[in-house]
Amino acid sequence: MPNKPLHMLREVWSKFTQKKTPTRLNVRKKKWVHPRDRIERWKILEGDTVKIIAGDDKFKIGRVKEIDKFTNRVWLENIKVGRITPSLELPLNKGVQPNKEKSGGWWLRPSLKAIHVSNLMHVNPDDLKEETIPDKEKRRVRVNWRKLDIDGNGTMRWRRVICGTNQEIPFPPKPKEPWENQEKSVYDTDKEVASRLTWKVSRESPLPRGVVNELRNKFKPWRYSARLKNRPFI
Repeated sequence: MPNKPLHMLREVWSKFTQKKTPTRLNVRKKKWVHPRDRIERWKILEGDTVKIIAGDDKFKIGRVKEIDKFTNRVWLENIKVGRITPSLELPLNKGVQPNKEKSGGWWLRPSLKAIHVSNLMHVNPDDLKEETIPDKEKRRVRVNWRKLDIDGNGTMRWRRVICGTNQEIPFPPKPKEPWENQEKSVYDTDKEVASRLTWKVSRESPLPRGVVNELRNKFKPWRYSARLKNRPFI
C-alpha cells in the first residue's frame, strides 16, 4: 500500500467511483444502425418533396434538406423543430433564427430533428402542381426503381416510378455550385483570353517512338534495328 495520507487516497479513489451527472452540455451519442439494416439504394433524395405519415407532424409536407445514410434518418426544412444548446447546434441549422424572447429556456436555440425514413412517403407529382389541394388530401405514393426507355432508342435507364404505373418521379434539381452564384468582377478573365493563353493538348508524342515503346514495357527495352534505320523517330 502506498505511503500516503488517508485524505489523499480518498481523492484518488473518488475519481474512479464518482459518476458523471448527465447535463445538456454533454455531447449525445449518434444513433447507430447495423450495416445489414442500412438502406442500400435510397428512393428519397435531397430536394424531394415528401409527406410525413406518422408522428406528431403527420400529414405535413416538406422538402428534404439532408439525409444520413448511416442511420436511415432524414431532416426536413422547417418541420419538427426542437431546441438545443448552442454547443450542440448543427451546421444545417444556420438559417433558423434564435429565440429572442427570454422565456422558458431562452438560452436554447431552435434545431431541426431527424425523422426516420420509414415515416416518409413521396407525394403524387400531379397533386404538387395544384396549390388548391390541402396538404392532408394530397395523395402519397409508393415508389420503386425501374428501368425505362426514355429516349425511345432502346437505351434503358434507371428511374423512380410509382408502383403499378409508368409515371416517373422526376429527380430534384441539382444545387448550384459555389462558383455559379458568384458575381462577375472587374478582375475576372474573359473566356476567350483564357482559352488563348491556355496550353492546348496535342495527340502527337513529344518523344521518339522507340523511347515511348520502352516506357510502355520495361521488360522489352528499345533497340536499334537496321530495318528501321531510314524510318523517322516520330
